[in-house]
Amino acid sequence: MLPIRTLIIDDEANARSAIKNMAQQLKLPVEIIGEAGNAAEGLEKIKLLQPELLFLDIQMPGKSGIELMQEMNSDNIQVIFVTAHQGFAIQALKLSAIDYILKPVDPADLKEAVEKAFKQKNKLATEQLLLFQQALQHLQQPQQKAPQKLALSTSEGVLFTELKDIIWIESLTGYCKFYLQGQKPIVVSKNLKEYEDLLATHNFFRTHQSSVVNLMHIKKYVRGEGGQVWMTDGSEIEVARRRKEELLSKMAQINI
Repeated sequence: MLPIRTLIIDDEANARSAIKNMAQQLKLPVEIIGEAGNAAEGLEKIKLLQPELLFLDIQMPGKSGIELMQEMNSDNIQVIFVTAHQGFAIQALKLSAIDYILKPVDPADLKEAVEKAFKQKNKLATEQLLLFQQALQHLQQPQQKAPQKLALSTSEGVLFTELKDIIWIESLTGYCKFYLQGQKPIVVSKNLKEYEDLLATHNFFRTHQSSVVNLMHIKKYVRGEGGQVWMTDGSEIEVARRRKEELLSKMAQINI
């Protein structure tokens, strides 16, 4: 399991340094990808860096850590509050923080909190992989539906292709490129959004801003920040991190 991508948000530079140094000395499974000195900067770093874990101070100039957590509205980020004030513990835990550490930080408390976060990450990753494997098993069952076709208007005419033969669609500037089973790619003068909407109920899914894939042609999912899907034509297509959970859910709920 890869280390947890971690962001430290605290208005005290010494406190941020202490956490980084302690995590390094204890060899904790965290990768410190950045830090911020206030809530506003923290929100920008969260959007930019997409961390999996926050070490978050509560009392800071401007917005508090509590307010930041309420605003970021992300179920994918775990939070460990680090503060000098014990009185916020109940409120912090009600916000589903993974843990609550008092300053000055005790190494044992830090180690215990990170272990909780790492176990939670491992649990979620295992559940997602199991969900994906179950979905793939369903997809491999024989289909009884009548063939469905899509008309692709090209410079040479109109090609009527069965949906099951479309492996994936790539967005180009003002065009789309269709990768087809047993045929050469076809370029069509429409944008990807049109096909995303048209095919959404036919086992197709937009994994990234530049690609829509046929779920029936996925051979393998490779875990990562967003991960990759490997297609039957050998293509390896990135999955945007924000789309990963929706992809897994889509495959579990797919209509066979």
